[in-house]
Amino acid sequence: MVKKKQESQHPVDHVRRAIGSAALSLLSEMVFSDLTVEGIIAAADVEADLAHCLYHNTLDMVETGLANIDADLASSLAEDVANDDVSTVREKIFEGLIQRFEAYRPYKPVIRAMNTASLKNPKIGLVMVNRLTHAMAQLLEVTGGGGQGIAGRIRAKGLAGICLSILKDWLKDETPDMAETVRLLDKRLQQGENLGVTLGLIRKLPENDEKAKANDD
Repeated sequence: MVKKKQESQHPVDHVRRAIGSAALSLLSEMVFSDLTVEGIIAAADVEADLAHCLYHNTLDMVETGLANIDADLASSLAEDVANDDVSTVREKIFEGLIQRFEAYRPYKPVIRAMNTASLKNPKIGLVMVNRLTHAMAQLLEVTGGGGQGIAGRIRAKGLAGICLSILKDWLKDETPDMAETVRLLDKRLQQGENLGVTLGLIRKLPENDEKAKANDD
């Protein structure tokens, strides 16, 4: 699990971090409908008045926790990418997706709880999809895959769709190396890449570049 260093945080940032962490921790042990704003604030052990100014419902609190995970992942991946002059953009995206599934492994109960709750409250499902799509846009930006503009938004939604297509398999995958998840992710990413090339959303690597990379490997 990726953890961000806590260095002289602004009070608001501290509250958001604590609230997000508490919300995910509580949701790991109960159904979404049992969450309460007061319960999360108490578990977070933060200044109540400030927390009430920032949050008015439990869904926003849970979304903050997920956003914190994604922000930490993006920061960590950015450092890795900055020191990587060998991997292709596709390889960096693939690694970023694997890292995200790995980071979310401790939160499988949270994802299950949110999926169940979304059956009765579609807004929850919409928030989860938007959170995933935003995370994919961050991933594209960090890896140089292009997350800006209309084409970037389509790419982000495409990656989100790939993640959603293997979500059930990931939830059932308890192998230490997530072998089945990685296999399916690679397969779906290749399918998405082929479709993206066909639609002109991504550029196919020239044959000479592919051969050069193969020779380098």
